[in-house]
Amino acid sequence: MITGHNTDVRYKERVFHVQTEDKGLNNPFIESVVYFGGQVMAAKRATYADLLQQGEGSAAISSRMDNQHRMMIAAIRAGKLDGKLRDIIGPEVSDETRLADGRTAAASLLDQARDDEGPTLDQVILDYLTTEAHHEQLALVLSGEAFAAGRTSRVAVRASSVRSGLPVAGAQVTVKLISTVREPVVLGHGTTDDEGLLRVDVAVPTLPGGMAAVIVSATSLVGSSEVKQLL
Repeated sequence: MITGHNTDVRYKERVFHVQTEDKGLNNPFIESVVYFGGQVMAAKRATYADLLQQGEGSAAISSRMDNQHRMMIAAIRAGKLDGKLRDIIGPEVSDETRLADGRTAAASLLDQARDDEGPTLDQVILDYLTTEAHHEQLALVLSGEAFAAGRTSRVAVRASSVRSGLPVAGAQVTVKLISTVREPVVLGHGTTDDEGLLRVDVAVPTLPGGMAAVIVSATSLVGSSEVKQLL
């Protein structure tokens, strides 16, 4: 089980608390909950069973956890929970009533998250990312050895924001080979670190003629991008 995250987020003179935790390898889910005033505003539960099937370890799980935690924080700051905040605040009520209602709402929302049923933050986050995509773009820069057929190249993939120039952590990178003589094949994949960097060894197979290219693509909170290199 990987150590979780707890972050206080100040928004519109109010403080929200975001908690994200790993439920463990026997129950491979990442669960995030947003609290306000002792009440649960939203919950998101996502599996990482796919990472275990791919043989990934704690680094990949931790990266996905970080990514989900940041998305929850971004949704708050983008105002995506304002409607739920109004529902919670409503007319002035006593502290006792508010706490009692909060316990009921918390139990209901957490049950929904655990069952993967009912509304969670998935749609909220999707709306936020769609809006941000109109204002932000992802830039990819490759460095290191050039790709060549029949050779293993060690390359560095750096992801950054076009708008701010800041590194983009948690970008999901895939290196794929396409050609006119065989089906597309994935040569490598990984996630950028806190400095927006991923180093990966890419073994390009020998090709019996034809045209071929290596495509390095990435997806992130700030958008998607790709770089192509002909062989």
